[in-house]
Amino acid sequence: MLRWQGMALFALGGLAFAGLADETKSKTDPPGAPLEAVLRAKTAKYALDLGGKSAAEFRKQIESGGDNGNYPEAPKVDLVLELKNTGREEVQVKVFGTENIVELKLKGAGAITEQLKRRITPKFRIAAKTMTLVPGKSVSIPITSLAFGLKGSHRAWWVEAGKYTLSASYKTSVSPRPKDARDAGGGFGAVTVLSAPVTLEVEAK
Repeated sequence: MLRWQGMALFALGGLAFAGLADETKSKTDPPGAPLEAVLRAKTAKYALDLGGKSAAEFRKQIESGGDNGNYPEAPKVDLVLELKNTGREEVQVKVFGTENIVELKLKGAGAITEQLKRRITPKFRIAAKTMTLVPGKSVSIPITSLAFGLKGSHRAWWVEAGKYTLSASYKTSVSPRPKDARDAGGGFGAVTVLSAPVTLEVEAK
């Protein structure tokens, strides 16, 4: 019995380790699309700026933001998300359009993420640019703040000093259309690319 339990614990530990290992790699949805997302921190250290408020007061402002739309600004960052062609053939990808959405996932002791309420977003649409990537080449998408989502529909904040991890995903369209990708028209298929996380350090002023 003890031997069986030990084997079971070992198996569970292996699964947990595999899950952690998966978080260190770029993924695509659907799997197998010839793209890799790499999130790079041009600046990895940031000063904690709560506008003179305590962490509790800052949290309260975020919580009450849905009542009056007065959310704090998202922290400014200096990051870049690179989409790289990992295949053997030339591909085309669509970037920088309204539908090419960056999503961010911030993790850490003082991390908060909110979908903004009572917010009027502009109705204009920006057409995507089609970029041709030969094998091994990439296109860079700058990330300048922790505001993200469709027309900045979400924001993330850090309210405490410490270390955080940040990962990013990007919705794009790829041609030739990858297997199992939803038809996006014109020979393109819809693909979401997820990066491995980077570590950012937030320091008290």
